Amino acid sequence: MSDFNFYELLKLIIPQIGILVLVYMFLNHWLERDNISQSRKRKDEFNKLILPNQIHAFERMVLFMERISLSSIIPRLNQPSLSAQEFQFLLTQEISNEYQHNLSQQLYIPNQTWTMICLAKDQMIQEIIQTTQSLSNTATSKDLAVRLLSESAISKGKLSTSSVIEALKKDLYKLV
Repeated sequence: MSDFNFYELLKLIIPQIGILVLVYMFLNHWLERDNISQSRKRKDEFNKLILPNQIHAFERMVLFMERISLSSIIPRLNQPSLSAQEFQFLLTQEISNEYQHNLSQQLYIPNQTWTMICLAKDQMIQEIIQTTQSLSNTATSKDLAVRLLSESAISKGKLSTSSVIEALKKDLYKLV
């Protein structure tokens, strides 16, 4: 009789265990799908908020590179009454100010490209300082401007603003 009760008990317990396993598997699958769905929604919302900022950062950094290029900054800031040293100070100060104004954009720009931006800026400042030092003490802003523009046309091996702009474009195309 005890065997009979044991088998009867097994007949009742096995289906219940099976139902519990099925419910557990269903709930586990449902929760997993819900987590994936929530994660996807968060990512989409994040992209909806961040993507415009990223695109704006790329635009601002392209503008920064254009503004600090010698062919752009020299005509914009040149004042014939300045000495070469005064013009050097004005140029380097403008480049630094432009950079400071755009520092927050590094949040949205890939690290490698941001490093290129910093190197291009530093090389530009260094080139201005070295060219000024190669001129006489009586040199004018016009002398410095002519020398900078002529040297930039023949300089090789330096990270140009145009190469940084190309890197920015490539990163943007990867992003969108």
